[in-house]
Amino acid sequence: MSHAPSILSHHESGGSKGRVLVREWTCEEAGRGSVLILHGLGDHSARHDWAASRMIRAGYRPIGFDWPGNGGSSGIRGDMPVVADGLALIDSILEEWKIAPTGIYAHSTGAFLLLPWLASRASDHPGLRWVWLSSPLLRPSHGQPVLKVAVAKLLARFFPTMTLSNGVQARDCYHTRADPAAEAKFSRDGGHHRVSLRFALSLLAEEPGLLDLAPHLRPDLAFLLTQGMEDRICPPGYAEALFQKLPSGRKTWVAVGGARHEPFREPEPESFANAVDSWLLCQAMNGSD
Repeated sequence: MSHAPSILSHHESGGSKGRVLVREWTCEEAGRGSVLILHGLGDHSARHDWAASRMIRAGYRPIGFDWPGNGGSSGIRGDMPVVADGLALIDSILEEWKIAPTGIYAHSTGAFLLLPWLASRASDHPGLRWVWLSSPLLRPSHGQPVLKVAVAKLLARFFPTMTLSNGVQARDCYHTRADPAAEAKFSRDGGHHRVSLRFALSLLAEEPGLLDLAPHLRPDLAFLLTQGMEDRICPPGYAEALFQKLPSGRKTWVAVGGARHEPFREPEPESFANAVDSWLLCQAMNGSD
């Protein structure tokens, strides 16, 4: 998939106590509004160049940032802001960069943080028209041993910024075709597999009520939910449950057979890309005066 060039800046965040890298993809025309891009844990904004490029083709201006502890932002790798601080960081980025989002794209853990933001802040952004949730993280407890969680809770009282492996590998994100260099490339591209104890426990604390937020989201929003059907990180059953709860009459479910957590990195992503392009174009045309 083609990538678009981008411009890098920095945001000084008091809540995260450090610098946050802000990425604005360059485009000649962006008459259909701005789109906020939110990446996931162990990820960073540049890894979503593919999505930004498709938004530009549809006439949007994409802008994103690297969560603290990821990519070009400061912080211990994997020590993302706890949920409340994450919502405040989104607010401060939108305010400082004067972003009135027409759309929001959120992948994995970014989608987990976006849902409570939508429930509490979306009414403050009347220009927001659509939301694209990519392989959303909804059950961070999935597959986690009870003993491991109990030990993490104990250690977090004394070492909150201590990080552990989240167990995710490149082969869990997409089919690597047994390429031994895939994991090394993931690291060279700025990915990592760490999560801090305080961030992990913050996710677990918010998990029980997360799906209950869905029916209370703005019903006028259009939703796209894309999901790899072989995703072991965020199993599709949870995403389907979220989709059913969304109140919008304009919601689209794209299930990608044979794909894992990152359908856009699969060896043959063309059909998936075409589905995304069609949906983005539909939103762009619906938003035209």
